[in-house]
Amino acid sequence: MTRSELFRQMPCTLRSAFGLALGAVLLIACMTLASMSAVAQFATPTQLSLVNGWSDAGFTTSHAMVEEANGIVELRGSIEGGTTGAAFTLPAGYRPATDVYVPIDLCNAVKGRLIIQSTGAVTVQAEKSFTDAQCFTSLDGASFAVSATGYTPLTLINGWTNAPFGTSNAAFKNIAGGVHFKGAIATTGTNPVPFNMPAGVRPLTDVYIPIDLCNATNGRLHITPTGVVTVQAETSFSNAQCFTSLDGAYYAPNGSGFTALTLINGWTNGPFGTSNAAAANAFGGVYFKGAIATVGTNAQPFTLPARFRPVTNVYVNIDLCNATKGRLLIQTNGVVNVQAEGGTFSNAQCSTSLDGASFVQ
Repeated sequence: MTRSELFRQMPCTLRSAFGLALGAVLLIACMTLASMSAVAQFATPTQLSLVNGWSDAGFTTSHAMVEEANGIVELRGSIEGGTTGAAFTLPAGYRPATDVYVPIDLCNAVKGRLIIQSTGAVTVQAEKSFTDAQCFTSLDGASFAVSATGYTPLTLINGWTNAPFGTSNAAFKNIAGGVHFKGAIATTGTNPVPFNMPAGVRPLTDVYIPIDLCNATNGRLHITPTGVVTVQAETSFSNAQCFTSLDGAYYAPNGSGFTALTLINGWTNGPFGTSNAAAANAFGGVYFKGAIATVGTNAQPFTLPARFRPVTNVYVNIDLCNATKGRLLIQTNGVVNVQAEGGTFSNAQCSTSLDGASFVQ
């Protein structure tokens, strides 16, 4: 085994076992090799050129990168620092046909979003304070459709209308068994049901998917097996009325191709009529489905099998009880921890949805 191969197999935590000096060398080697592996597993990655004081790969995450697969642009890594919200410009070929708003995770599991313009300009916005974005902005799990080509328009009902703020019409596409949304909607009414999913793409169980609402506030889609879709807001429904983005949202209608995850530490499957926790590999990424809950206090619900593990740490946005914000911290050894915004772990205990969560390996 070569020295490079040996370093690749050593966990970063060995730095404490070997003492400070050698440990620092091992840590640097481990982080460097992890970043190289991240590039290798991203089939044709493009590194993003950061501006305005933003830097990347903090918290042992990946460098900020972008790739397109099957018409879906996927981001990975993390950034921090920035003096303004303008963080980078997507190269031509990765730019959306219309503006998109994608939910992301910020420092301490706070809600944020990316505004991605058709020019490629990307701006980071925080629900609360921009210091949350400066501290840490995760790009892992952020994705959007380049265009509406091949997408099926959704028929809006109950007074909902399409394409506020220069976005596109609400639509969906089944890509290799996953239903991906695009577009945005708004309403002046009070009915939270904007559309129904057609037969053939309805989930077998209830799913709860995190989405972005007005002013980067937190929301979710609740989709039932009958196809009824309800928009729910963490704070006020007026945020959904003002603006509800569907960009970046996806779900798996059934468990075909998914591998069941073994729950530990008292976590249980399927709260509120959802499905069991599972994961699948597709297009160089890992996709989750299902939901979990616990009456315990241990934040680790499962360990990912080797084929699902990231080569750097990732922080992925998820939905918790009552449309509150949470995230998965997934480490390179497969250890997964659920974290709740504001440290309110009771929201995770009540319900932690994995639907809509994904990351690029």
